[in-house]
Amino acid sequence: MKANPEITPEEHANQKQQPPWTIKGIALVFAAATLGATAAGLILNRGGEAQSSSPVTLGLAAVILFGIGLTLSLGLWRLKNWARSGVMLVLILLGLAFAVDMLFDVSAQIFAGESVVPVLEILKISLSGIGRVLLYGLIPGIILFLLMKFSWLFEETAEQREFLNRISRHILLASALSAIIVVALIILFTLIESTDAITEIGLENMLLGTIWRPGSIIGTEDAQFGLIPMIAGSILATFGAALLGVPLSIFTAILLAEVAPKAVREIVRPAVELLAGIPSVVYGLFGMVVLAPLIREIDVPHNTGFGLLNASIILAVMIIPTVTNIAEDALRAVPRAYKDGSLAMGATHWQTIRNVMLPAARSGIIAAVILGIGRALGETMAVIMVIGNSIALPEPLISNPLTLFLDTARTLTGNIAVEINYAAGAHRSALFFTGILLFLMILLTNSLARFLMKERAT
Repeated sequence: MKANPEITPEEHANQKQQPPWTIKGIALVFAAATLGATAAGLILNRGGEAQSSSPVTLGLAAVILFGIGLTLSLGLWRLKNWARSGVMLVLILLGLAFAVDMLFDVSAQIFAGESVVPVLEILKISLSGIGRVLLYGLIPGIILFLLMKFSWLFEETAEQREFLNRISRHILLASALSAIIVVALIILFTLIESTDAITEIGLENMLLGTIWRPGSIIGTEDAQFGLIPMIAGSILATFGAALLGVPLSIFTAILLAEVAPKAVREIVRPAVELLAGIPSVVYGLFGMVVLAPLIREIDVPHNTGFGLLNASIILAVMIIPTVTNIAEDALRAVPRAYKDGSLAMGATHWQTIRNVMLPAARSGIIAAVILGIGRALGETMAVIMVIGNSIALPEPLISNPLTLFLDTARTLTGNIAVEINYAAGAHRSALFFTGILLFLMILLTNSLARFLMKERAT
């Protein structure tokens, strides 16, 4: 057997002194397990317990598994590294499958009864399941431990190492592409579901119409599916959230990254992160109970306290954790030499932050703002609770144009959430087209951010 060039001299000496009988024993155990599993499967099939599949299919599966098991056993006997990796992968997959099956079995015993299971009985069932997992996993665990401990015994060629490197690169590439594939599938599904609205209603009627009155609601065929009020509501609520939340978030990021002492950071940073863990329905309740009465104190006719201003404030608070954390990371990523050089030239701390740190962290801050805007555009529950859900186009309540934010509105996400449960036909398809509009708005926002970054770079 050739010596592995990557092992140490001490391991090479042990390799010469210790015969690999332990590994050969594992090969025999794996071969015996393969034979036993194949024989058991064939016996069960002949006994009629696997009639859901055809005998030909089960026989072919048994032959394939038998061939794979014997191949791995033979490779393990000859101390081939690919066989060791294959046996370890098989044991890990079988262990995970058994653990999941045992978890469902224990859960069924606890939750499937007609009465509540006593605490002691739950503990007994849980301990029994854990004991079975440990008992049945004892031999596979020992085999895995021995294969990892005596890994230096196995022969690994340069071709095998290169093959593993290629496999690793492909796995990482597939993981990176999975997000793109999922987004593409969601867009494709939404497009397919919205085709009826595009053909029956028309893009012009949906994108330029100002009245939303689905026929499935009023019970007539005179349905109108204008999305302009919802588009305006989404844009105005997101604009208000960005106007209020982005400056506050960036100032907080500057405080945490450059100004605040350690004691203050230890208090402020957890408080900001805690905002991200509050459920959106709690934000909605806060807007209904606290903000709505305060906004109602503004002496403007028809001001109910529910509207774009309330939604903007809630969304501004909700985007603070996202924008603050990413902007702080961007500021901390600026090289220390930039700051030291500015201070050495006589600039004050604030001048250094304004003229050096913020421009250097520009790309990260823009990314933070874009993620915050996406968060605001996609929020549903909290906005539904505080925006008033009026399907009319928002208008100023009086001659002052700022009272536009005191008017009620409805967002695209709120429109989907409110009506999807009872929508049918073209109405349902129009709601899916609303989702397409959300995708396009987020894509437009990202494209605008890239354009601004390129313009600033030139």
